[in-house]
Amino acid sequence: MFNNIKNLQHIFLLLLVLGLTHQIQGQPLIERYPTGEVRATGRLSDGQKSGEWKYFYPNGNRNAIEQYTRGMLDGKILYFYPNDTLQGKETWVQGRLTDSAWYYHKNGALLRKGLYKASEYDGTWVYYFQNGTVERLINYEKGQPHGPTVLFNDFGIRIQEGGYRNGLEDGEWKFYTTAGELEFIGSYKDGNPTGTWYQFVKGKRKVYKKY
Repeated sequence: MFNNIKNLQHIFLLLLVLGLTHQIQGQPLIERYPTGEVRATGRLSDGQKSGEWKYFYPNGNRNAIEQYTRGMLDGKILYFYPNDTLQGKETWVQGRLTDSAWYYHKNGALLRKGLYKASEYDGTWVYYFQNGTVERLINYEKGQPHGPTVLFNDFGIRIQEGGYRNGLEDGEWKFYTTAGELEFIGSYKDGNPTGTWYQFVKGKRKVYKKY
């Protein structure tokens, strides 16, 4: 009789330990599309997403791999196109985008890269054509274009350069032909053209328009 009681106690303790372990690891969860395909897999802890979550397209290919802490994105995040090629890489800290990020064209070539600060674009971002040449360099401050910017065509020839202030064109801008020759020059203020704009024809400057 005594041995039976001890055995029951051991079984109770074992079940208690297994239950606690399950709670620590979190509750596994599978989300499905209305048509039945798996949409996401992951775990819940205290009702919140925790650890690694994987998301899928209806065709079964990866959509995203995300990391969570207490229901907030926290860690390295990967995004994918429906054909399973990488679309983007981000870093999240306690629900906010931060640090370096990379995004890609569908052919796998780099599309743009830069930094986030408090979930907003910050510093210099570089954009690329699918052939790998730089399309644009643009500076950001608090998520808005702010500072110098340069644009290129897909042959790497500069076609525009100017600046932004609080998200609007500001100061002197220059526009070039597809061959890289200066064609127009003028100024902006608060996003609107201002003053005298000039056009260059065969190297000679003439008044184009006055604002």
